[in-house]
Amino acid sequence: MRGCLPWLLVLFVGCGDEAFEPRRETRGLYTVAWVAGDAYEMGYQQAELLRPELLEGLEEIERNLLLKGMLAIARDLELTKVAVDNSYPEIIEECRGLMDGLGDAGWTMDHCMLLNFGDVIVEFLRRGIPEAEDLTPGCTQFAAAGEATTGGRLLHGRVLDWSSVDFIVKHPVVFVRRPEGGIPHAVIGFPGNLSPYQGMNAEGVAVASNEVHPRDNKVNDRRGRSHVQLVGRLLASARSLADARSVVLETNHMSLELVLISDGTARSAEVFEMSPTYVDILPLEEGVVYATNHFQGPRTGALDQDPVPPGSELRLQRLAELLPPDGKETLHRRITPGTMVRVMRDRKDPTTGALSPAGEIDDAKSIASNGALYAVVFAPETRTFWVAAGQQPVPAQPFTGFSLDRLLGRSGGEPAPDPLR
Repeated sequence: MRGCLPWLLVLFVGCGDEAFEPRRETRGLYTVAWVAGDAYEMGYQQAELLRPELLEGLEEIERNLLLKGMLAIARDLELTKVAVDNSYPEIIEECRGLMDGLGDAGWTMDHCMLLNFGDVIVEFLRRGIPEAEDLTPGCTQFAAAGEATTGGRLLHGRVLDWSSVDFIVKHPVVFVRRPEGGIPHAVIGFPGNLSPYQGMNAEGVAVASNEVHPRDNKVNDRRGRSHVQLVGRLLASARSLADARSVVLETNHMSLELVLISDGTARSAEVFEMSPTYVDILPLEEGVVYATNHFQGPRTGALDQDPVPPGSELRLQRLAELLPPDGKETLHRRITPGTMVRVMRDRKDPTTGALSPAGEIDDAKSIASNGALYAVVFAPETRTFWVAAGQQPVPAQPFTGFSLDRLLGRSGGEPAPDPLR
């Protein structure tokens, strides 16, 4: 079937599910793309479904100084070969399917690795590309459950920031993936994004990653796994927080990263601070756990950038004011999905009390003003989620509701929730 539109020939039907056919739809600002089968087939299907956007993405790589520079130097230093050698087999196969589906359009394995091993590549290249040296990630994650929320429900929020890539802002995609032999899941990303930065699976496990810079390149390892690829592996395989914890602890990590993993069945969540040397785990305390772009653990805290990037410290301080029961402006015991959005829209500098202007996108002084590309609220118990994306400033946009059960065609699943405005 390879090379001859395999997605037209296959329907995937699960217990209690309607037929699952690869296709795309437009829902407001979002493209929803359904892909299914083995890794090669899912890559081929994405190429067929998102061909115009993928060709535009190739143009973006050529004109964006950061991406173009990263690709050129990664090739010169053979880091793209390192990426191929250390990628999960399913990522390589999905890249091959994507390339074959696009034919002679110009997509190469190097392009695919730049987008799907980039968390590691950027750390090896930060000292050498002026645009990358100044790049400071501004991601924020937090989870609340039990005594911290109304009704005790588990909620997981994340704001993703990296660099203001127009292509990513312009083309938000909700991928609905049914991997052969794996757990169906949704990924919030962009065309060509095979290894996710955030998503949730049909077992009610949500995962998202935050980049962390090392104190120096001696901390990194040239053998191991990419963390964005690890997020995809977790979504396809982890049926619980315990499953995910086992995978994280068994993985050989190439660089520094943290992930927040939440489990709707257990109503629990943990932050995993990962490095080639140690993994520290931060559990829920008094119903909340939160993280930005530096480590807090007793062992990992000595491995990341020193001093801590000011924006990361400011966001962590502000979360400490909003989420724990003793925070000076605490929302504890009153946290709802709407409250999660309120936190992600917060524009206060905790050291001065000043508010960033409403139109400010990236001044690194508050949770909402770090150049966000996506903002997401997961409700893992009901397998529902809300997404803000597509226009900047992202956190100010309405949060559109989605139901994973309904996206998977499961009768009786929770309907898509109303938007959070």
